[in-house]
Amino acid sequence: MRKIALISIMVVAILFNSCLAAYAGGGLYYTVKPGDTLSEIGEKFGLNYRYLMEKNKLSSENIIPGLRLNVTPANYQVHTVKLGDTLYRIAQNYGLEVKELQRQNGISSSNIWPGMKLVITTGSKASNKYNAKPALSRKFNVTKEDIRLLAQLIHAEARGEPLSGQIAVGAVIMNRMASSEFPEQIREIIYQRSKGVYQFTPVQDGQIRLEPNEASFYAAERALKGEDPTGGALFFYNPETSSDEWIKTLPVTKIIGNHVFAR
Repeated sequence: MRKIALISIMVVAILFNSCLAAYAGGGLYYTVKPGDTLSEIGEKFGLNYRYLMEKNKLSSENIIPGLRLNVTPANYQVHTVKLGDTLYRIAQNYGLEVKELQRQNGISSSNIWPGMKLVITTGSKASNKYNAKPALSRKFNVTKEDIRLLAQLIHAEARGEPLSGQIAVGAVIMNRMASSEFPEQIREIIYQRSKGVYQFTPVQDGQIRLEPNEASFYAAERALKGEDPTGGALFFYNPETSSDEWIKTLPVTKIIGNHVFAR
């Protein structure tokens, strides 16, 4: 048994590109080597560099040799081989091709044994929120002015909120663009009025004209790429300050920071 355990530890140290990452305590870690860049490391493991920055709480892309990075994918898990398991059956259970399962674990044969640990990463890169395809850009024309205006709204509505809350505000605009119930352009959505009143308070009180910061532009970019922490919300409000009783009757999809998101 001790021999099997030792072999298992050795096997899970082989991942994606032959011993590039090591398994430890339920996660995958990579030690930065001279000449490495965050983007290149991300490419090796099928991860976006921004995901790596957030996962490792990095404030910039600058990394130094010897730094230990968590490169665990969001959809990562470990399967412990049981008696009677086959590589084909395991791959089938997780919706993977055998070749993909072999690639993820750096193995070329079908030989497995009870107690062996296999790294499983289901889904594709496109399912990763940081690699989301900007589907809306195929349907709508988004200009630089639109991006800036979206960042202005995010800054006015959600400055001081967590990053996910800022992205969520942008996602509401994107969700409205995709909905037949709202206009098809960012500017039209943000400046839309109902009974003579603007839909968004910062447009009404002029805060929309505040200069957006870098975080607001970053949140706008992620929302434009399809990231949606709200679960498809079309509305949001602050329950402490909102006097609109109608909006409070809508089904809530998520609460992030000081905002309630609904549809």
